[in-house]
Amino acid sequence: MSTFIPIKKIQKRSASGQAETWFAVPAMAISSPQGRLLIPNPAGAEAQLFATLEEAEEAVRRAGFDYEFEGKQVYAFQSTVSAKSAAITRPGANPLEQAVPLLIEHLRDRESSVVANAAYALGTMRAGAALEPLSQILGHDDPTVRKNVAEAMGRLGPAALTHLSMAFEKARTNTGKQAPYIRLTALSAFLEMVEQGQVSSCSGHYLPLAITALQDDSWLVRSQAALLVGRTAQALDEERRRLEQPRPGR
Repeated sequence: MSTFIPIKKIQKRSASGQAETWFAVPAMAISSPQGRLLIPNPAGAEAQLFATLEEAEEAVRRAGFDYEFEGKQVYAFQSTVSAKSAAITRPGANPLEQAVPLLIEHLRDRESSVVANAAYALGTMRAGAALEPLSQILGHDDPTVRKNVAEAMGRLGPAALTHLSMAFEKARTNTGKQAPYIRLTALSAFLEMVEQGQVSSCSGHYLPLAITALQDDSWLVRSQAALLVGRTAQALDEERRRLEQPRPGR
């Protein structure tokens, strides 16, 4: 049986006196390493505000609920789960391929350990279908999740470059508290590409971003950028040396 969270449209005045429309979702507060977080929950005693209905819907769905808005019930979560589960019953499908839809759904789980393990599995399987869902949790609160997401996207190699670069650039102009984590995780994914031996095919794309990150506001991002630049230089030098080695019989 589905649980619906009510989303209410409210009007507020901005600091300049302008009328603004917000979407309020009942939420519960939890403690995290990054401080106090509000998570959508039908039993919540607080309200979490979103600038758009789409943002409110996404937060509710990621929390594992459906929602009700202006008298209409919307199966934002259950319909997604049903669609993913239906894919598993395809006759003749590869067992590992059958697992991908559910693993992707687990990336939205409320338990960080579930998300971390799902990201690990998707990366090990090199599941290209997981690129967009993985890119959406680059700034996850849990450091283990971020580590596994970075490794997963790094293993996807060149296919992940555009997603990572777009997320990095967007996070550079974002003042939200998750923005530094997004930049950090993106750089970690690029570093994984180097470790996977994909420096030649990927470095031209990510290296300019890494160099700009050397001046990032976050020391964590600056540190990771310096490591990435150093490992890239080392990998390129090792590759050059291999190419310069004389071939046997010549």
